[in-house]
Amino acid sequence: MRTSVLASLALLLAACGTDFELQSEIRRVRVLAIQAQPAEVVLDPAGATLPEPVAFNALAVSADDRPVTVRYALCRVRGNPYDGRCPGDTDVPLVDGVLSLLDPEVQAVLTEALQAGNPGGGGGTPDLNDPAVRAALEAGIPLFVGYEATDGTGTPEGTERGVRRVTLRSTTAPNQNPAVADVLWEGASLAGPLPAGREVTLQPVLAEGSAETYTTQEGPRTEQVFYSWFATGDGEVKEFRSLESVDGRPGNPTSKYETPGTPQRVTLWVVARDGRDGVGWLSRSVDVGP
Repeated sequence: MRTSVLASLALLLAACGTDFELQSEIRRVRVLAIQAQPAEVVLDPAGATLPEPVAFNALAVSADDRPVTVRYALCRVRGNPYDGRCPGDTDVPLVDGVLSLLDPEVQAVLTEALQAGNPGGGGGTPDLNDPAVRAALEAGIPLFVGYEATDGTGTPEGTERGVRRVTLRSTTAPNQNPAVADVLWEGASLAGPLPAGREVTLQPVLAEGSAETYTTQEGPRTEQVFYSWFATGDGEVKEFRSLESVDGRPGNPTSKYETPGTPQRVTLWVVARDGRDGVGWLSRSVDVGP
């Protein structure tokens, strides 16, 4: 019986193997990244001004280029933020994807987050002069923004839901989003056409200043930016993840891409993340084949 079950499983996997969706493929509505601008909710350590509004922008795509709309909500502080309930009816809608501290409902959620970040504070309105509250804010308190992306078809393939973290932090040196300035192929800016049925190597180029140096308990540290690669069409991204080398930490930012075997137009995306909630991306649409 055990042999029969294993054999059946092997046949099933073999039959489904060609339909398995890779992380780099675009077969349905996908949110490849969400950028917060600025990259974090920054509190003035002197307490003189409110944090500026934070605008969320999604890299939301579909397999057939159907327009995708995205709605956002600031998640209430409750249990596991990734449990699929946010955005929900009790969460705070973010009109036009903007989180503003002028909104009383947003202020209430921030109060909840501060209380959760300082559980010994005894509840009530947090005192920003309390050393424990100040320490929690300097370390950074996570907030969570839920999103729902849809192409309007009402199908499971036409909708994606998820959560994006953003940090509430008291600092005079806020994190900035990285930016991808270019993607190179054979030493030149990727413009195409690419040869059909061939493995090519793509190299991202970070904009100057994107890998920031910041202070940790162990001393200064430079961000090690990493990349995610995506593509439409019949080709295949061979290396979904790549990584910059920095401060002696090994890495290789390039990615190999197997181009389609037949002529077609494809779109490639590279998303850069700095490991501190900072996000940036670049897309290129190119022809494959003559």
